[in-house]
Amino acid sequence: GQGFILLDDVACVGTELSLLDCPHSNWGQHDCSHAEDVGVRCSPEGNTVMDGSLGPPVRLVDGESTKEGRVEVFLNGQWGSVCDEGWTDQDAAVVCRQLGFRGAAKARAMAYFGEGHGPIHLDSVECSGTEHTLGQCARPDTRIHSCWHSEDAGVIC
Repeated sequence: GQGFILLDDVACVGTELSLLDCPHSNWGQHDCSHAEDVGVRCSPEGNTVMDGSLGPPVRLVDGESTKEGRVEVFLNGQWGSVCDEGWTDQDAAVVCRQLGFRGAAKARAMAYFGEGHGPIHLDSVECSGTEHTLGQCARPDTRIHSCWHSEDAGVIC
């Protein structure tokens, strides 16, 4: 990751309802580098810890259920949207798979789930549909885009 490191020395037992219920250092107090960033992948078979090498976290926002919404990714310390340029059902399938959903996936374009407010992090995403995470999809330079929030991408899983 990049930006601030907020938590260190997190010591959960596993029964807590929130990560913040676990003992941890004071906010922003750490002796870490981003080489020690962690992530999790949750699945019905059980939870496993994974490293961040598969790309940034993804979430769906402003849908009517947890299975749909505007696609947002967490980069540089903030959530941002994905441009719908070239956005396909294959891209949507990867997002749904990354979030643990199975079955058909439909891409939605033109801010179908409303316009985002943060940065537009990704543009011209090119998934084959077999990747496990959006971060594994080949794409052009993510810093260059010609999109507006009226073009935010969404999915229905």
